[in-house]
Amino acid sequence: MSDSLQRRLWRAAALPLVALVVAGLLLLQWAFEDTVRRAFDARLDRTLVAFVGGLEATPEGRVVVGRPIGQAAFDSIGSGWHWQVADETGVRLRSRSLWDRELAMPPARSDGRARHVDLAPDGASPLRAVVRRIALPGRPAPITVLITGPRAEIDAEVADFVRLSWLAALGLAGLALATIFLQLRLGLAPLRRFSEQVAELASGQREALDRLPVRELDAVVDELNPVIEQNRRLAESGRKRAGDLAHALKTPLALLRTLVPAGDARQREALDRIDEIVDRHLARAAADARRNKVRCDVAAALTELVELLGRLHPSKVIHVAPSNPRLEAACEASDLQEMLGNLLDNALRAAHREVRIALLAEGGDVRLVLDDDGIGLDEEALSRLGERGLRFDESVPGTGLGVSITCDIAESYGGDLDFGRSPLGGLQARLRLPAWQGG
Repeated sequence: MSDSLQRRLWRAAALPLVALVVAGLLLLQWAFEDTVRRAFDARLDRTLVAFVGGLEATPEGRVVVGRPIGQAAFDSIGSGWHWQVADETGVRLRSRSLWDRELAMPPARSDGRARHVDLAPDGASPLRAVVRRIALPGRPAPITVLITGPRAEIDAEVADFVRLSWLAALGLAGLALATIFLQLRLGLAPLRRFSEQVAELASGQREALDRLPVRELDAVVDELNPVIEQNRRLAESGRKRAGDLAHALKTPLALLRTLVPAGDARQREALDRIDEIVDRHLARAAADARRNKVRCDVAAALTELVELLGRLHPSKVIHVAPSNPRLEAACEASDLQEMLGNLLDNALRAAHREVRIALLAEGGDVRLVLDDDGIGLDEEALSRLGERGLRFDESVPGTGLGVSITCDIAESYGGDLDFGRSPLGGLQARLRLPAWQGG
């Protein structure tokens, strides 16, 4: 199934926009997280400098904290703010917040610069740490100092920013998509009107395309209207020529009919056949000229005929199946009434007690199915049904032309009529007519 132009343009605009928003948002989140982490690392560095400034070495070479850090968090157990001091033999000092625990000392840089790492202690929350090798005056061997802070502070700030940024991005993306949709609706409105005009042209509701307020479409309209007019003239000329030819043949045929001997059945039958073809083409030429310009309400015409013929055949029952009340056929009401009248009258004459009628919509057609519970016809009679003047029941008054006329009218509108055996035991007539496509 082909896709609409508006949907294709919508996808072409929306998909890159969504991809750009997502990529930009991810990049922004990465930049924000990096900024928050750098700020936290700077805080750890300042704390490390303050802490190292309070360390002293005793004459025996031991390290002591001469001036403690003035932060209560280092004294609160489980706060995540810890410090440790280690020498070549292991951890020598640690903060009160560690209580009886000891953190694994990550390796420090050999050049004496600070190193920032993430720690994941067993059974504790993740930590962000700075570790540095320090040469303490009065002590020959360097010591390693570790300062940690809770990683949760970084994660909480990043999570808040991610939540707010996604909400803002969704709002902006929604606004942008709505703007794109509105632009497409307004921008493609002339194209939709052009499509509607083409559909009206095909259904016979208009004979030319109107100019539109778009320069590119106006150029197309200017090119198409002459072609449409030329095709209309060619079709009209063809219909007129066919009608003129059929009319021109009527007089020679009448003359030939007078010249045929009374007993020559073969020549008379051939002339009747030619006359039938001429009549059919005359009817078709007339119907072609008005086919796309006429319509009629099938349900209304059927209801009227059922009421009329029901009174003429009071002993018969007519059942009409429920159907769409707005089914319209592309034919004149008088032609439809003649076709339905012929078929329904024949069904009522042949029926014992019951006639059933179904009105159906199938694709671009309207179908009427008439079933009677009469004696029906055999296969040979069914194959000949519709021949002009042919009658199977001489006890019933009639001319034998009703079915033939109905076939001619149906074919002139592009429809057809066929017959078969009815589930009720009698005859089933199936009339097909093109449905009105004008809306």
